[in-house]
Order: sequence, then structure tokens, then C-alpha cells
Amino acid sequence: MIFTTIFDNKSFGLNLNRLSSLSQSVQGNIFIKPSIYLFIRNLSKSILIIGFMTIIFYSFLLNMTQVYADSVNPGIYSKDSSPHGVPYGKWLANWWNWTTSIPSENHPRDSYTPEKCQINQQGPVWFLPDMLGGTEERTCIIPSGKSIFIPILVGECELSTPEIKTKEELPQCASAGNEHGVITAIVDGREVLNLGDYRTQSGFFNITIVEGNIYESNPGTFTGFADGFFVFLEPLPPGKHEVKLTASVLNPTEPNYNYDAIWTYHLVIQ
Repeated sequence: MIFTTIFDNKSFGLNLNRLSSLSQSVQGNIFIKPSIYLFIRNLSKSILIIGFMTIIFYSFLLNMTQVYADSVNPGIYSKDSSPHGVPYGKWLANWWNWTTSIPSENHPRDSYTPEKCQINQQGPVWFLPDMLGGTEERTCIIPSGKSIFIPILVGECELSTPEIKTKEELPQCASAGNEHGVITAIVDGREVLNLGDYRTQSGFFNITIVEGNIYESNPGTFTGFADGFFVFLEPLPPGKHEVKLTASVLNPTEPNYNYDAIWTYHLVIQ
């Protein structure tokens, strides 16, 4: 190993393998004392250790980026990731607990206002409501540094439903309304590709439903299961952003699930 420093009149370079012999002799006009030799040898070991640890550290950062980033749609979390240390499917369950925690008179889904967008928001992820029909422009002010979870086509069932007797029936119930759907999402002018690949299930979870909720479900805490399609954005830079969404369901056998919705979020990050 060669370290660059002056040891003669013509060149740079010190071969550490020769330090032992050089420590008792003169090279050029420089005498290397044993104490200096030991200092340089220990310094070289320290540099090697620091360099090795630096490589490990940056490799760790690279792996973290690969866990969270989506190579197809940069800026959107992969459904196989764990944003903020929480599995993607768990965020689906968290969104449902958010939407069922808001009484209908304050809920942002059906009577949206920018003020309602702020209700019950806490933690590193900002939840936005879905839409079940019509066309609407929505504005929401979001603090900088927040990830943003946006549902497009979603369904959930829990054991408060009288027709469901066992939890094994919940997955089919939750996903039934999401079949035969056509969805699109455009974030700041860029279409989200392969949007169907973002379909996610929550697994079984506990859902707490408040009195007077928009779903007209029985209040209480129950075992639930959720299914759906989402856009889960990494934190956006400060400024104005636009997310355009469409959802259309045309179910040939169960027309009660059918609807068309077009809505745009004008997001102000500050």
C-alpha cells in the first residue's frame, strides 16, 4: 500500500513494508524515528478501518433506498416496501381506521372542504379521502415531510356486518366491489404506470368505527379486512402539486357496485 507524502528529493511515496528498515536509517535527508514509524503504521490502520466502515454505511443507505423506492414510478412507494418502518398493507389498515374515526358531518369524502382535509391527521403519513362519484376539485394544505396516502378504488368488510358470520368471509367481501374497475392516476403531469400492480390487501386487523360514521356501520371495534388500489406518495417538495384520479366500475353481475368518479387534488406543501 502506498501513502503519498515526501520522503526524498525526487518523488512522493512511502512503502509501508520498508518502514521497519527505514526507521533506523536515512533516506534522502530524512531520519524516521521508531516513534514516527509506529504513529504512521497506526494511522494507516485507522484510515483502513474508517474507509471500510464508510463503505458499509453507504451500502446500507443504498439498500434502504432500494427498499422504499419504486423503480417504475419514482416518488411512489412500492407495495412491497415498509414506509416509515410500517408494512404497506398496515398503512391500508391505518387509512381505514382514519376514515371510520370521523363522524359523517365532519368527514371530507362527501362534503369536501380544505378544512376537513386537516381532520384527525397525525404521524408521518397524511391520509386523503376517496370519492364515490361525480367530478370534483379538492385543495389540501399538507405540512412538509409528510408521505401522502391516496385511495382510488377501495373496499373493506368487518364482522359488524350481520351477513358475515366468520372472518374467512371478509377477504371476498372486501374485494368484491373492486372488480371490473378502470383507474388512472397522474401526479404532476406524469401518469402512474402499472397502477393495477398496486392493489393491496391489509390482512386481518382491528377496525374501530365511531357512532354516526359515513358508512352507516355499527359502531365498535371489530375484525376487518381491506382491499384496494392506492397511490402512496413519498414526501413531496414544498410548493404546489397536482394529483388527478379517475375510477370507473362497471360490474356486469352486481351493478350496485357501479360508479364513475373524477377528482383532482391540488396539494400545497408547506
